[in-house]
Amino acid sequence: MSKVQNQYEQSTFNELFVQSIDETITGILGRTVSKAFTNYVRTRFCLEIDAIPERPEVLFSALHDSFGAGGDRVGRYIVRKLYQKAGIEFLDGDGRPLAEYVQTLKRRLTDAKYH
Repeated sequence: MSKVQNQYEQSTFNELFVQSIDETITGILGRTVSKAFTNYVRTRFCLEIDAIPERPEVLFSALHDSFGAGGDRVGRYIVRKLYQKAGIEFLDGDGRPLAEYVQTLKRRLTDAKYH
């Protein structure tokens, strides 16, 4: 796989992930809370929303810190939506951290296109 192809795949994955985050948080908590949460992540973790795909663990930690167990559920909905957008069934239940599911999907999508 060329460097250009890899960058394209990462860009496509990143867009799907950012869309999943925005759609899920907005859909569950509303636009105002979504914007406030994005601002919280930006100021507390010095992380722009577009950079979250490179550090998904920060997203899930921020959700938990902000909303407790409810944030964990929102995180699970985000991952479920991401898998849905990728056209892959999300099978949960083995106790892995949500960030691992994100990284697994990212690798799977990249590998599937070139192998």
